[in-house]
Amino acid sequence: MAEVLCAWCGSWIREGEIDHSHGICPACYRRLRGIPDLSEAELDELPFGVIVLAGDGLVLAYNRAEEELAGRRSQDVIGRNFFTEVAPCTSVQAFQGQFTAFCQGPEPSRTFQFTFRFPAGPVKVQILFLHKAVGCVVVVRRLG
Repeated sequence: MAEVLCAWCGSWIREGEIDHSHGICPACYRRLRGIPDLSEAELDELPFGVIVLAGDGLVLAYNRAEEELAGRRSQDVIGRNFFTEVAPCTSVQAFQGQFTAFCQGPEPSRTFQFTFRFPAGPVKVQILFLHKAVGCVVVVRRLG
Protein backbone atom coordinates (compact mmCIF):
# COMPACT_ATOMS: atom_id res chain seq x y z
CA MET A 1 0.00 0.00 0.00
CA ALA A 2 1.31 3.47 -0.87
CA GLU A 3 2.03 6.05 1.81
CA VAL A 4 1.47 9.80 1.55
CA LEU A 5 2.36 12.78 3.72
CA CYS A 6 -0.29 14.30 5.97
CA ALA A 7 -1.26 17.68 4.48
CA TRP A 8 -1.37 19.14 8.00
CA CYS A 9 1.48 17.71 10.10
CA GLY A 10 3.68 16.16 7.41
CA SER A 11 3.78 12.69 8.96
CA TRP A 12 3.52 9.57 6.80
CA ILE A 13 0.10 7.96 6.54
CA ARG A 14 -1.21 5.01 4.60
CA GLU A 15 -3.26 5.95 1.57
CA GLY A 16 -6.23 3.94 2.86
CA GLU A 17 -6.34 6.02 6.06
CA ILE A 18 -7.03 9.27 4.17
CA ASP A 19 -10.71 8.58 3.38
CA HIS A 20 -12.67 11.88 3.43
CA SER A 21 -10.04 13.83 5.34
CA HIS A 22 -8.45 15.34 2.21
CA GLY A 23 -5.00 13.92 2.91
CA ILE A 24 -4.89 14.70 6.62
CA CYS A 25 -3.82 11.92 8.99
CA PRO A 26 -6.50 10.50 11.31
CA ALA A 27 -4.97 12.08 14.45
CA CYS A 28 -4.80 15.59 12.97
CA TYR A 29 -8.23 15.24 11.42
CA ARG A 30 -9.85 14.31 14.76
CA ARG A 31 -8.23 17.32 16.46
CA LEU A 32 -9.10 19.73 13.66
CA ARG A 33 -12.73 18.54 13.46
CA GLY A 34 -13.18 19.63 17.11
CA ILE A 35 -12.23 23.26 16.44
CA PRO A 36 -15.79 24.51 15.74
CA ASP A 37 -16.76 23.57 19.32
CA LEU A 38 -13.93 25.51 21.00
CA SER A 39 -14.47 28.76 22.91
CA GLU A 40 -12.70 31.95 21.80
CA ALA A 41 -10.21 31.53 24.67
CA GLU A 42 -9.44 27.97 23.51
CA LEU A 43 -9.05 29.18 19.91
CA ASP A 44 -6.42 31.67 21.14
CA GLU A 45 -4.36 28.77 22.50
CA LEU A 46 -4.04 27.07 19.08
CA PRO A 47 -0.68 27.38 17.27
CA PHE A 48 -2.31 28.18 13.90
CA GLY A 49 -4.76 30.77 12.64
CA VAL A 50 -8.51 30.36 13.05
CA ILE A 51 -11.15 32.67 11.60
CA VAL A 52 -14.85 32.04 12.17
CA LEU A 53 -16.97 33.44 9.36
CA ALA A 54 -20.72 33.76 8.98
CA GLY A 55 -22.09 32.43 5.70
CA ASP A 56 -22.01 35.96 4.24
CA GLY A 57 -18.32 36.42 5.11
CA LEU A 58 -18.75 38.49 8.28
CA VAL A 59 -15.88 37.81 10.74
CA LEU A 60 -17.24 36.38 14.01
CA ALA A 61 -13.96 35.32 15.66
CA TYR A 62 -10.25 35.78 14.90
CA ASN A 63 -7.68 34.04 17.08
CA ARG A 64 -4.31 35.22 18.37
CA ALA A 65 -2.23 33.12 15.93
CA GLU A 66 -4.13 34.64 13.00
CA GLU A 67 -3.49 38.12 14.40
CA GLU A 68 0.24 37.38 14.32
CA LEU A 69 0.17 35.81 10.86
CA ALA A 70 -1.88 38.57 9.24
CA GLY A 71 -0.66 41.48 11.34
CA ARG A 72 -4.24 42.52 12.16
CA ARG A 73 -5.86 42.77 15.60
CA SER A 74 -9.07 40.85 16.23
CA GLN A 75 -10.90 43.96 17.41
CA ASP A 76 -10.14 45.56 14.02
CA VAL A 77 -11.61 42.69 11.96
CA ILE A 78 -14.48 41.20 13.98
CA GLY A 79 -17.78 42.43 12.57
CA ARG A 80 -16.26 43.28 9.17
CA ASN A 81 -16.60 41.41 5.87
CA PHE A 82 -13.60 39.13 5.41
CA PHE A 83 -13.71 39.13 1.60
CA THR A 84 -14.16 42.86 1.00
CA GLU A 85 -12.76 44.65 4.06
CA VAL A 86 -10.28 42.35 5.83
CA ALA A 87 -8.60 40.23 3.14
CA PRO A 88 -9.72 41.41 -0.31
CA CYS A 89 -7.09 39.13 -1.90
CA THR A 90 -9.42 36.25 -0.95
CA SER A 91 -12.28 37.67 -3.04
CA VAL A 92 -11.40 35.25 -5.86
CA GLN A 93 -12.77 31.89 -7.01
CA ALA A 94 -9.74 30.10 -5.50
CA PHE A 95 -10.83 31.18 -1.99
CA GLN A 96 -14.25 32.87 -1.81
CA GLY A 97 -15.64 30.55 -4.48
CA GLN A 98 -14.51 27.52 -2.51
CA PHE A 99 -15.90 29.07 0.69
CA THR A 100 -19.32 29.61 -0.88
CA ALA A 101 -19.44 26.11 -2.38
CA PHE A 102 -18.30 24.57 0.92
CA CYS A 103 -20.90 26.47 3.00
CA GLN A 104 -23.66 25.29 0.67
CA GLY A 105 -22.44 21.69 0.40
CA PRO A 106 -22.51 18.58 2.57
CA GLU A 107 -18.79 17.75 2.71
CA PRO A 108 -17.44 17.78 6.31
CA SER A 109 -14.23 19.64 5.44
CA ARG A 110 -12.23 21.06 2.56
CA THR A 111 -8.52 21.78 2.36
CA PHE A 112 -6.41 23.64 -0.19
CA GLN A 113 -3.36 25.88 -0.48
CA PHE A 114 -3.62 29.64 -0.94
CA THR A 115 -1.23 32.58 -1.07
CA PHE A 116 -2.17 35.67 0.93
CA ARG A 117 -0.87 38.91 -0.58
CA PHE A 118 0.28 40.87 2.48
CA PRO A 119 2.02 44.27 2.20
CA ALA A 120 5.21 42.66 3.54
CA GLY A 121 5.06 40.00 0.84
CA PRO A 122 3.17 36.85 -0.13
CA VAL A 123 2.53 34.13 2.45
CA LYS A 124 1.64 30.61 1.31
CA VAL A 125 -0.78 28.80 3.62
CA GLN A 126 -2.76 25.59 3.99
CA ILE A 127 -6.48 26.34 4.42
CA LEU A 128 -9.01 24.02 6.04
CA PHE A 129 -12.73 24.81 6.04
CA LEU A 130 -14.96 23.23 8.72
CA HIS A 131 -18.70 23.70 9.16
CA LYS A 132 -20.04 25.57 12.19
CA ALA A 133 -23.69 26.24 12.98
CA VAL A 134 -23.23 29.96 12.34
CA GLY A 135 -21.15 29.55 9.17
CA CYS A 136 -17.66 28.26 8.61
CA VAL A 137 -14.39 27.92 10.48
CA VAL A 138 -11.31 28.79 8.42
CA VAL A 139 -8.14 27.19 9.76
CA VAL A 140 -4.91 28.74 8.44
CA ARG A 141 -1.46 27.14 8.71
CA ARG A 142 1.58 28.90 7.27
CA LEU A 143 3.66 26.76 4.91
CA GLY A 144 7.42 26.97 4.82
